[in-house]
Amino acid sequence: MLFSPRGIAVLLVIAVIGAGGLGINAKIQRDKAEEAARIEAKKEKERLAKQTVNPFKLGPTAIPVSTPRSQWTAGTMPHLYQTDPLWANKPYAGSNIRIAGCGPTSLSMVYTYLTGKTDLDPVAMASFAEEHNFAPTGATEWRFMTDGAAAIGLRSTPVAPSRASIASALDAGMPIICCLTPGDFTTVGHFLVIKGMDGRGMVEIHDPNSPYNSARRWPISQILPQIEALWALSL
Repeated sequence: MLFSPRGIAVLLVIAVIGAGGLGINAKIQRDKAEEAARIEAKKEKERLAKQTVNPFKLGPTAIPVSTPRSQWTAGTMPHLYQTDPLWANKPYAGSNIRIAGCGPTSLSMVYTYLTGKTDLDPVAMASFAEEHNFAPTGATEWRFMTDGAAAIGLRSTPVAPSRASIASALDAGMPIICCLTPGDFTTVGHFLVIKGMDGRGMVEIHDPNSPYNSARRWPISQILPQIEALWALSL
């Protein structure tokens, strides 16, 4: 089929307009995809925000304030801080609970969570540790989380430092006491409690030395390289 020069020009104009239309459609589709991505990112941000505890709920002042004793009940993990003025300066392991009391404070949280009893607060737990020689060198020994736990009626089971092992213990309702090397949580050594982990591997901790560490969720992949030992506790 032959076209006159004028016909060819018309066809070229139509082709150009058509190409422009395709370009406009592509831009519209791209803009829609970008908007959908922004909406999804906003939803994800809101979802993560709901998983984060407001630090100010952990205490009304800049001084760490523990969960009131009247609220200590079985099945609810209290926030107890070794730096709480109620007991921070009580003697322990050659210094005081503020400096060296992360072990007794962690076990006190777990004991309260599992039993609902209020008799072994950080002061009583620290005294128990000293009376039974669980802190002879200025720091809480690991056997406090096994022999010491058994002496107060708890079962302690070592946990392998892996995501699967940690998830298995937590899914069984057993909180985990974790001994950590220097890193995100300590410059020396430190005990804290792992309370839960969601499907994405975000961990809920109860750090006896920090309301702010306790107020956020931590990737298990970030914690694993810092772990020295783990114990799952149960009745």
